[in-house]
Amino acid sequence: MFSANKLDMTEGLIGKKLISFFFPIFLGNLSQQLYTTVDAIIVGRFIGKSALASIDAIYNLTKLPLSVFMGLSAAVAVLISQYYGAKDQDSLDKSVHTAAAFCVVGGLIMSGIGLLTAAPAIQRLNVPREILPETLSYVRIIFAGTVVTLIFSIGAGILRAVGDSKTPLIYITVCNCLNVALDLLLIGAFQWGVEGAAFATVLSQSASAALIVRHLTRTRLPCKLIFKRIRFHKYIIKRMFQIGLPLSLQNTLYPASNMVIQSSINAYGVDSIAAWALCGKLDLIIWVAAAAFGTIVSTFTAQNFGAKAYGRIKRGTNICLGLSVLVIGIISATLLIWCKSLGSMIINDQEVIDICTDIVRLIAPFYIIYTLGEVISGAMRGIGETFKPMLITLLGTCGLRVAWIALVPQSFSSLISVLMSYPVSWFTTTIVLFLYAQRVISKLHFESQ
Repeated sequence: MFSANKLDMTEGLIGKKLISFFFPIFLGNLSQQLYTTVDAIIVGRFIGKSALASIDAIYNLTKLPLSVFMGLSAAVAVLISQYYGAKDQDSLDKSVHTAAAFCVVGGLIMSGIGLLTAAPAIQRLNVPREILPETLSYVRIIFAGTVVTLIFSIGAGILRAVGDSKTPLIYITVCNCLNVALDLLLIGAFQWGVEGAAFATVLSQSASAALIVRHLTRTRLPCKLIFKRIRFHKYIIKRMFQIGLPLSLQNTLYPASNMVIQSSINAYGVDSIAAWALCGKLDLIIWVAAAAFGTIVSTFTAQNFGAKAYGRIKRGTNICLGLSVLVIGIISATLLIWCKSLGSMIINDQEVIDICTDIVRLIAPFYIIYTLGEVISGAMRGIGETFKPMLITLLGTCGLRVAWIALVPQSFSSLISVLMSYPVSWFTTTIVLFLYAQRVISKLHFESQ
C-alpha cells in the first residue's frame, strides 16, 4: 500500500519534492479560504460596509472553536506522516481511525459550546451596536457548522500526511464554486443578508466534508477509512495529546490575542473595522502561502523523522525557508503596489480604501518575517517538538501583543499604533524560534553522523 503514494519525501530531490507538494496545498488552502473573500465581495457590494464590518468584527471569534481542536488534529497528521515514513501500517491505521472519532466528537462539543457562548463573547468584543444583530446571527450559524468544517480539515490533513495533496484541492475547488453560487442565490436573489453568507459557508463545507469522507472510504492509499474501525486508541490518544496539546493551546490563544486587538480596532468605528476587514481579504494569499509552507515542511520533516533520515530534515528546512522568502517577497511587493486598485474591487468606499492602504503599507514589509516563523515552527512540529515552540510563540506573539495593546496605544491613540503590535511580535517570535530550531536540528544532524 505504501507504494501507492507518489510523493514519498524520504528519498529523491528535496527541492522538487517540496515544490510538487506545495502548489496543490497552496491552491487548496487558497480555494478553501476564498469563500471569505467571496463573502466580502458579495456582502460589500450587495449589502454595504456595515454588513462587511459585522462579519469581520468577530472573525477571530469564529475561528476559536476550531483552534481548540485543530492543534490535536495537526498532531494526528504528524503521527500519520511519521508512521508513513517508518512504514508502520498498523499504527498509521489506528491514527486514521482515532482522528475520525476525534473530529466527530470534538466538532459536536465545540458546536454546542460556541452556540451557548456566542452572545456574551460578542458583547465583550465591543462590536458597534448598529451591527450587533447581524453579527450574532452570523456567528451562531457558523458555530453550528463547526463539526463539518473539522471533518473536512482533518480528512484533508490525513491525505496530505501520506502525500496526496491533489485530492483535497479538487474537492475544495468544487465546493468553493458551490459557495459562490449559494452566496449569489441567498444574498443576491433571496436577500438573506449576512445570514445568507453564513448559510452558504456551512452548506458548501458540508458538501466538502461528505466528499472527503467518501474518498477516504475508497482510497487505495494506506489511510483508508473503515467505519466499523472508528474508535479511540489509547496509545495514539496519548501521543496525540503529547504533541497536540501545546499546539491546541497555541492555536487557541493566537486568535484570543487577536480578539484583544480586534476589540481595540472595533473602538475606532465601522470604517476602521471595514478597512481591517478589507486588508484581511487582500493579504489572504499571504496567510495561505505561509500555512502551505508550514504544512509541507511539517510533512517533510515528519516523514524523514520516521525514516530516521535526519540529514534530510536540515537540508529540507533550509530549502523551504529559501522558497518562502522568494514567494512571500513577490506577493508582498504586489500588495504594496496595487493595494488601492485591489481594494476598490471589493468595496466602493474611498475612506475605507485609504485606511486599508495605510495598513498594508505598515504591515506588508514584515510578511516575510512572519512566514519564516511559520516554516521554522512547522519543521519543529514535524519532529514532534511542540512544547517549547508553543512557549516561544505564546510569549513572543500572544503575550507581547496583549502587553502592546495595554500600554502603547494609550500613549499614541491611533489605529496604526494598535496594528504595530503585529510586526513587532512577528519579528521577536521568529528570531527566538530560529535560535531554538538551529540547536534542535543541529543536534539531529549530529546524531545522524
